[in-house]
Amino acid sequence: MKNYQIVLMSVISFAVAYGILSGSVPSHYFAGELNELGCAVIALSMGMLSLFGIDWKGFFNWLVK
Repeated sequence: MKNYQIVLMSVISFAVAYGILSGSVPSHYFAGELNELGCAVIALSMGMLSLFGIDWKGFFNWLVK
């Protein structure tokens, strides 16, 4: 994957996790409170783990250009 795709996936994952944790996502989508918390943890994990896939050397070179 390209760096911008990974960064976009990370930002979207963090936005979904923030939406779930802040309560802006309606709770009728989830079967219970633990299901809602589990989805938030999965979204946070996906956001954090996607940051490990970024080619940081190439990313910083892209910012300098």
